[in-house]
Amino acid sequence: MGYVAVTAGEEIIDRAEDLFEKQRLDGDSETLSVEQLDEQLSRLTAQAMSEGGLYAPRLAALAVKQAQGDTVEAAFLLRAYRSTLERWEETEPVDPDELLATRRVSPAYKDVPGGQILGPTKDYTQRLLDFDLDGEADGDGSADRDGSAEGPEDPTSDWDLPDGEPTTVQNVMEILREDGLVHDPEADAGGADSGGGDEWSEPADTTRESVTHPPGRDEVLQELARGETGAVTALGYSAMRGYGQVHPTLAEVRVGKLPVRITHPYTGEAVRVTDAEVTESEAVVPVYEKRDDPQFAFGYGLSFGRNERKAIAMTILDASTQLDGADEPAENPEFVLDNVDGMDSFGFIEHLKLPHYVTFQSILDRIRAIRERRDPDSDPDADSDPDADADGADGAPDEDDDPEVDEPVATTGGDDD
Repeated sequence: MGYVAVTAGEEIIDRAEDLFEKQRLDGDSETLSVEQLDEQLSRLTAQAMSEGGLYAPRLAALAVKQAQGDTVEAAFLLRAYRSTLERWEETEPVDPDELLATRRVSPAYKDVPGGQILGPTKDYTQRLLDFDLDGEADGDGSADRDGSAEGPEDPTSDWDLPDGEPTTVQNVMEILREDGLVHDPEADAGGADSGGGDEWSEPADTTRESVTHPPGRDEVLQELARGETGAVTALGYSAMRGYGQVHPTLAEVRVGKLPVRITHPYTGEAVRVTDAEVTESEAVVPVYEKRDDPQFAFGYGLSFGRNERKAIAMTILDASTQLDGADEPAENPEFVLDNVDGMDSFGFIEHLKLPHYVTFQSILDRIRAIRERRDPDSDPDADSDPDADADGADGAPDEDDDPEVDEPVATTGGDDD
């Protein structure tokens, strides 16, 4: 599909872009800084990082600012930038047990080993507008609710907190695995831990190779991790609302930082270079009749930044796509992966705004021809044609018409769809 603007096209497009930028700066308030977006709207930048497949909080904040808060557009900008980067090295695999959790809840166990860590959340409070937030700062973010310049009060200052380094918490799923209650999907594929081979197979990289169907579980998890949050949530919700067989119990949801390690080029040892904040979720699904040994099937989800809703929905879709059923949308891996990617859906929906002159004229001519055949006595010119009204009954320009056009005219280099 190719469109060629023949009159004033590039100039008009530049003007539209200038208007878009002006719209961002309109108003009397101070311009938002990238630091403010990164620090105060981290949920927004986390979503952009997750869907863009690039962990870079500052770049995500910049993309959100440039896209005026449109997370899909911001993710598009991050993916485009990511495609220009040179790939130097791959990080070392990391065990999720190394996660330094700032939040960890287990709906499955009340007295979970390591304890419940609520962390920063409003999950258990009423959703009421806080009008104190209106005007809490004077633009530099230094004032607190009372208008003082000392900054916000630290709520932990009066807490009786233990000293020392934080302890690691035991993964809830490991408790069930130790009792043999969780089905190992790798056992069906002949993984190393199941005795079917010496090494794990190298996972696919869906950012460099196209997904083939039926996809492997590694491909499913990668595509879900980069999927659009709303689409992943909607399909996961559909499975729970009767259009699927999965209604899981969450083993745990964790938010925290994982170490990022690379192999040192000289020593050959793994070196920790930074940390990445992630959200991890694991869920179990009881399977009674489909196997001789009743066990839990399970789903897994992991997302950049703090995005618990998406991580939980990922676990539902991961568990759903492992089932053999193909009658429900959420259980069909091809349907799921073809519809959760924000870039694909965003591009295909919004391409309808582009010129479709040839397609529309073809449909219009076809409808008129059908109407004329059904009623030969009718006047084919009775239907209003704005081009015919402006240029004459035969659609040709009048002699007095100025051939110069102030608006862009587009022609197609092929099928305009």
